[in-house]
Amino acid sequence: MSAGAVEVGPRKAADLAPVAKALWSVHVADRYPMVWPSDPVQWLEPPGLAAAWVAREAEQIVGHIGVVADVSDVDVRAMLEKPGEAAPCLAGVTRLFVTPAGRGKGLGARLLDAAGEWAGQHHYRLMLDVVDDGGPAIALYERQGWKLVDRRTADWPTPEGEHLPIRIYLRP
Repeated sequence: MSAGAVEVGPRKAADLAPVAKALWSVHVADRYPMVWPSDPVQWLEPPGLAAAWVAREAEQIVGHIGVVADVSDVDVRAMLEKPGEAAPCLAGVTRLFVTPAGRGKGLGARLLDAAGEWAGQHHYRLMLDVVDDGGPAIALYERQGWKLVDRRTADWPTPEGEHLPIRIYLRP
């Protein structure tokens, strides 16, 4: 790999500790995740995880994304149903982040593209949720053509006990 080149590829078991280290830099900068997990490696492997990718620059992990298969979001499935057709199977984006050092290089879009390609190959419709804070993540999804399909209150609380507003997006 040439100097400055960033490679996006499947996450391997050996990547988990370096991904957790990268996640710490994101937590310090952005408070994501809002509550630091007691076991960050385990947090990076949520139930239903079907695939994950990393962005690597000069052998350092600078980004990550995962996909959870068979998401059962009744409201989104109902929106997608068409008369006489079964609703598509849903997969969800999870654990998406780019480190401060990796930002400004289009890595969020490249990671989303990797997840989208996987979803298409496996016949899933990709969705995600994001805190409705007007931040750069929302701008990224909208630039990429993701469609806002719902606004809700999160079912998980912040450390302060608040249930934040979230947006639900579908990949085009």
